[in-house]
Amino acid sequence: MPTLWTACEAYLIQARDLVDRLSPAQYDVAHANCFGASIGGHIRHCAEHFEIFRTGLEAGRIDYDARARGTADESDPVIAGERLGELAAWFSNHENIAEAGKAVQVQVNCGDSVCEWQGSTVGRELQFLVSHTVHHFAIIGIMCEAQGIELALNFGVAPSTLLAREMELEEQRAHRA
Repeated sequence: MPTLWTACEAYLIQARDLVDRLSPAQYDVAHANCFGASIGGHIRHCAEHFEIFRTGLEAGRIDYDARARGTADESDPVIAGERLGELAAWFSNHENIAEAGKAVQVQVNCGDSVCEWQGSTVGRELQFLVSHTVHHFAIIGIMCEAQGIELALNFGVAPSTLLAREMELEEQRAHRA
């Protein structure tokens, strides 16, 4: 059974594998039905969250709003692939199940001029990264479909949904038997 660390690594690899298949035009095209965003914009956004987690983990303070926008990995799939591979390798090499309970402080801008730091744990932030990435993958899936780019059936689908679908199939098989 995968841990949260390996789940993060797997999503980063899945993103890298997708990016490696895309042309620069496919990666950078703005999609009107997705608020003018591009696949590259969503990939960069997700990568930034993983990067901020990584750097914030050392300091014990994770500020998800302290991210760069408009970086080269947003428009260049080669640069994005390299960044995703580097992040995946970091998650692969830093799996520490005991660290999941470690306390961290997290900050996210909620529209106020002053944002308070909130208590969290490494495990909870890993859960956030998984959930956040799945939801962005779902949007990327819509963008890929609009461009005729084939994806795995499980791309952008939450692990709990995949499990529920599998259980439903097993139940249907049992009723037929």
